[in-house]
Amino acid sequence: MNRKTMLIPISLGTVKSFLIKGDKNILIDTGYPGNASRILKELSANSVSQHDVNLILITHSHHDHFGSALELRERTGAKVAVHRLEVEALGLGVNKDLSPYGIKGRFATLFSSKKPKTAGIVPDIIIDQNISLEEFGVKGKVISTPGHTSGSVSVILDNGEAIVADLIMGQFVIRGAPDYPFYVYDISALRQSIKKVMALRPTKIHVSHGGPFDPEDIVRRFHKDLG
Repeated sequence: MNRKTMLIPISLGTVKSFLIKGDKNILIDTGYPGNASRILKELSANSVSQHDVNLILITHSHHDHFGSALELRERTGAKVAVHRLEVEALGLGVNKDLSPYGIKGRFATLFSSKKPKTAGIVPDIIIDQNISLEEFGVKGKVISTPGHTSGSVSVILDNGEAIVADLIMGQFVIRGAPDYPFYVYDISALRQSIKKVMALRPTKIHVSHGGPFDPEDIVRRFHKDLG
């Protein structure tokens, strides 16, 4: 059918999910526990019924990204995909790799927990490195972008848009210039992942907290660290 790909951010307060509409529909991340009905309402507002979701992709295993995954799988029937290094944490319902970075990261740790806050979920699809989204009805791919967590992934669409989740975040969470995330499992890996994304020449970079950003915003903020 070859429908034009559309990327629609779904605001859930301080975090976002993303709806990708193509020949079929993909949901990227599911927000906190209790966000399922809100997400389904936004899907309906964009002419997507709950049974028209073909895939739920979890970018990494933090509560604000997979909290409603189990409920949404039950209500949509969609398969859930996550990187293999995130499978254990997702199954236990816990935050993975909560390693604070900088003063803001240490402050955020006061409000985070490694204890289960939601039901765990066993994924239907386990990602190793890169996968094409063509079979799920969207022109694009999932790439491995570790750094925030060891198994974080990003989505690169053929239309030039990228979803990098928490690889980068807004300086003040919901607004401001791009910055490093509050939690960084491996700063060297994170910088290499940003380089990897930028080497693919995205036209727009969508993040889960704040943004979106133009490529120039990323280059301006990170050029000293990235070389």
